[in-house]
Amino acid sequence: MNLRISTLAAACGLLSAVSFAQSPRQVAIGPWTFEDGNVTSRTMVVDTIRRICEHHGYVVMPQPDVERRFHSMDPLRWEAGRPGLRALGRYADAAHASRLVFGTVKWHTRSIWVGTGPKTISTAMIDLYIFNAETGTITYEKKSDGRSDEKESLLKDVGDVILTPFITVVSGGPATPREQRAAQIAIGRAFGPWVHRHDEGR
Repeated sequence: MNLRISTLAAACGLLSAVSFAQSPRQVAIGPWTFEDGNVTSRTMVVDTIRRICEHHGYVVMPQPDVERRFHSMDPLRWEAGRPGLRALGRYADAAHASRLVFGTVKWHTRSIWVGTGPKTISTAMIDLYIFNAETGTITYEKKSDGRSDEKESLLKDVGDVILTPFITVVSGGPATPREQRAAQIAIGRAFGPWVHRHDEGR
């Protein structure tokens, strides 16, 4: 009797694990490629993406687990300007995820002359992709950018997407908040069409 119960429990546990791994709501964030931008800014990119996905009902895997599983894998190969689908499939398998949210972010931070003195500004450029492991296809892609000195009054739609206040920057302050703010704007614009499509049930 105890053997039967143990066998049944093990079988149920296995089915549960398989079902969890194959859930269409299971998302891994990565692999991401960053160019320039400091560690704090890069971390904020992942945190912002996590917040957006979770808000729309997705189960986002713990980032340390995802990065550990990706660490031993070959770098993501790009073919004709796009990531290779077979490689993406291997990344999704390694993470036990049905979706990958991945891409690239580049920053260009510089000093410009405004009025009577210099001003530091940062521009973030993002290439965002969503890979569906069930179909083996990229189901969403969007390129966008954001600039740290854009007026917040004109960014309501972006703010509604990122679900968090914009990073505050002060005149003459450090570059990091400017990188973060620029990235927030770029991410919000990149995710905007996906969020609207998702909210409309498409």
